[in-house]
Amino acid sequence: MRIGAMDFSFTRIADPDRVLDEVAAAVDLEQRLTGKRESQVQHLPYWAEVWESAAGLGQQLLNMASLQGRTVLDLGCGQGLAGCVAAALGADVLLADLEPPALLFARLNSLQSAGRVRTRQLNWQTDHLDQTFDLILGADILYDRAQWIYLEAFWRRHLADGGCVLLGEPGRQSGDKFWEWIESAGWNLQQFEQPVATRIKPIRIFELRS
Repeated sequence: MRIGAMDFSFTRIADPDRVLDEVAAAVDLEQRLTGKRESQVQHLPYWAEVWESAAGLGQQLLNMASLQGRTVLDLGCGQGLAGCVAAALGADVLLADLEPPALLFARLNSLQSAGRVRTRQLNWQTDHLDQTFDLILGADILYDRAQWIYLEAFWRRHLADGGCVLLGEPGRQSGDKFWEWIESAGWNLQQFEQPVATRIKPIRIFELRS
């Protein structure tokens, strides 16, 4: 992968659509066998895609002041791209995701910075960590408005004094509405744009400070 002038080894899913089809088929089979009808949305393997928002976050990190020794949480890390960039820049990083397969990829991709990186399975709706972070990253985690209330509460519990939340968002309508919603919750928001090579429009970067 290349982020700015930085090159590093990164292992990713070759065909995310195939993973999606296999998971959907497995969920459908389970529902037919058990008779329980649950929404498939909660089972979809969003982690299998390396989201362009993660690349945009990586670009933004390169433009920040030194991350050396700072604590960083990559929340909903997927295969770990944004967190790996932070670790390569000297941060102490926790890669966190709900899905165990995602954490296996994130762990593999962060081996170059193994001494500064940990992984953890985490549900932002219910889990509480005994740690705060100087920087919390989130790549494309704002698509579901129902999750905002859980995310906002999680950020408040886990952001260190003087820290910030950095979110990558590709320009969805949900992202448009997030600005007003998060400011009404008492956060200060700044917006930046980061171009990425794989799309015409830049990625929006939301920086939140309490």
